[in-house]
Amino acid sequence: MKKAIFCAAALMFGAIGFAQNTSTGTQTGSGNTATITQTGNNNSKVDQEFTDNTAIIDQVGKNKSTVDQHGDNSPTSGDSNRAIVDQAGHDQVSYVEQGGDRNNANVEQDGNRNNSWLQQGNNAKAEDNKANIKQDGNDNRSRVLQRWDNNVADIDQLGDGNYVNLEQAARPNHSRGNYSQINQDGNDNTAISYQETRDQGAGPLSNREYVDQDDNHNYSKLSQIGEDNLSRVTQSGNLNNVWTGYSNYANVTQTGDNNRSFITQDDAAIGFYGNADNTARVIQTDNTGAGNVSTLTQHGSQNSGTITQSN
Repeated sequence: MKKAIFCAAALMFGAIGFAQNTSTGTQTGSGNTATITQTGNNNSKVDQEFTDNTAIIDQVGKNKSTVDQHGDNSPTSGDSNRAIVDQAGHDQVSYVEQGGDRNNANVEQDGNRNNSWLQQGNNAKAEDNKANIKQDGNDNRSRVLQRWDNNVADIDQLGDGNYVNLEQAARPNHSRGNYSQINQDGNDNTAISYQETRDQGAGPLSNREYVDQDDNHNYSKLSQIGEDNLSRVTQSGNLNNVWTGYSNYANVTQTGDNNRSFITQDDAAIGFYGNADNTARVIQTDNTGAGNVSTLTQHGSQNSGTITQSN
């Protein structure tokens, strides 16, 4: 049985500037590459197992990063993962764990005290997941968990005190994945989302969501369980709640303050695998500060509901 080889020649540390920089690297396998460049008072740790994994870390200021690339119990897992972490400022924290093959992670943080946590694979082999996280400002936090295959996450936060918590669950063996795009521009915005596809077959991405929140104190909570759901949320108000089941479409636009929208779409008779095709549209505009409230519930299939409110 061939023993694992520690490839010290593949590891390059660039500790530039102050002596307070600390880098720790462990590589087991073959063809792994880690490049670390640090200026200031930074701490980085890279752990790579199996073959052809790539980690690139660039830190300026006082930051901390951890990259863990590995497989599961299979000796053939842990191949061709790629992680890039770029941090500038003070007290940024980035954690990236990739378990499986061909996962791609890109984390960029600029400002102070931003915290990014990204895990691709959860006690199981994960393949072909992609995650891009960009945070610019202070005290922003993001948490992304991608399970199994072909999930895509794009997170962009600009401002202070913003928070994203996203979980994407697919199935193994190159099955259809989920797509999430969350953009928050302002202060103290929150986006929480859970996406789960149960389709074991191959094909294009199943569930999709697009969240765009501007200004301050916006809140959205989305849940997509099933296949081919599409959600679009655009707001400078607060408190959206969208829950979708199968082939459902929800579009929420809120402007002003204190708007609240609650949407539930499912088909209890046919379950998550049926073809529901419900459509919900909500447009709420507030000009007084009092806000608008709407609740739209669709049980069954091929329902269409539109709510338009302003004050």
